[in-house]
Amino acid sequence: MNSPTETPPAPHAPEWFCLRAQTKREHIAAAILSKVDGVESFCPRISQVKKTRTGKKRFVEALFPGYLFAKFSLRDNYRRVIHTQGVSGLVHQGERRAVPEQIIEDLKASLPEDVIEAPDLSIIPGAEVELITGSLKGLNGKVLAQLDSANRIQVLLEFLGREITVAVDADDVLLATPE
Repeated sequence: MNSPTETPPAPHAPEWFCLRAQTKREHIAAAILSKVDGVESFCPRISQVKKTRTGKKRFVEALFPGYLFAKFSLRDNYRRVIHTQGVSGLVHQGERRAVPEQIIEDLKASLPEDVIEAPDLSIIPGAEVELITGSLKGLNGKVLAQLDSANRIQVLLEFLGREITVAVDADDVLLATPE
């Protein structure tokens, strides 16, 4: 026990570490860690369009699936961090565990809101697309242009031996899968 004249030992300086997380639970682990005293968490995410059975939808997922970053004192907070819900381990290579601070700072600077908004590649001119709804469902074509009207694109289709141009809703096309 410390006497009144002794100062308590100083905590070790916090460093950034990469943590292994349960898949699809990275953001949950990061949120819980952010509430722990002496721990800062960072879980960069990406918002992207994916194909589903009902068409295309935008999903937000971890940029590094199965991983997140946390800044903490290894000596003071290791047990608390490692036993946090959603965390399954500390990533290390031999004795090297910490992630250089500059890497995390650069990553944070490039993601001002911790989320990258990936463009919908199926609406970029030149993209090979498949129509997924309407009377032209199943036809493949090439995006010619994005139109000024809300969320519309111009697509070149080959139909009955002729090339035709149609304007469709951007939500009605998906990137064509190579055969």
